[in-house]
Amino acid sequence: MSNYTVTKIELQKKNKGRVNVYINEEFAFACSAELVYSYGISKGTSVDMNYLKSIIEEDNFIKCKSCALKIIEKVYKTEKQIKDKLAQKQYDENAISRTIKFLKEYKFVDDDKFTELYIKEKIYSQGKNKIRYSLIKKGISEDIISKKLDLIDEEQEEKAAFNIAQKKYAVLIKSENNIRKVYEKLGNYLARSGYSFEKARAVSDKVIKKYAKLEDEKKESFQENMQEKSKDELYNLASKRYRIMTKSETDRNKIYRRLGEYLLRRGYLWTDIKNTLNELLKD
Repeated sequence: MSNYTVTKIELQKKNKGRVNVYINEEFAFACSAELVYSYGISKGTSVDMNYLKSIIEEDNFIKCKSCALKIIEKVYKTEKQIKDKLAQKQYDENAISRTIKFLKEYKFVDDDKFTELYIKEKIYSQGKNKIRYSLIKKGISEDIISKKLDLIDEEQEEKAAFNIAQKKYAVLIKSENNIRKVYEKLGNYLARSGYSFEKARAVSDKVIKKYAKLEDEKKESFQENMQEKSKDELYNLASKRYRIMTKSETDRNKIYRRLGEYLLRRGYLWTDIKNTLNELLKD
């Protein structure tokens, strides 16, 4: 008679498809619930441990491998991410180790490739520092990260930073008029996005200078356009509007104010408008 007797079988809390088996009151192994039923293992059953162990190990490996393939079915993952997921599913170290070996052999997991794809995706929205930190958290080795990040073209990274900064500038300028504060907030935003302090400040400088120049050009263009508007055109427009207003309004102050506002909205300079109004409303 065997000295090994099953004393308890319990479902795992995190994986209802697997059970923990206790022999002689002590935890012996975990396996799929299907295997227990297939081999008629139940409480009180005497077992041949060596034979059972070999069956369990193979079953665990098959189930673990199947689980891993489902994990990477939709999203490519790092070796560490897969290990952590399998550990959460309560697979033993031996099954996980064999599964990782299998995945590597058939290129289902490749940290080198993962790093390349990750950098290619993130380089347009993040700086090297943030990318590095994220990859470390995913379990990629420092050697692989450094090797791949060194391949990034500096000009490409700066161009990406500039595009990000332009978008952020457009948001900041809506609520902040102090250009010094805009500059500081822009630099801090780029630093949080993973760019070095030097690059963050350099790119912030370029963005601020670019938009300051554009604003100056807009002002100059606006002033030129205003000057080009003919005073005769202004007088004719004001006269037409004045005739319409006087049909329903007799108060000269109200006419003056409303007509002035109307002409301002049409893009005329106040100095010219004032002269025109004085001419129209003179006694």
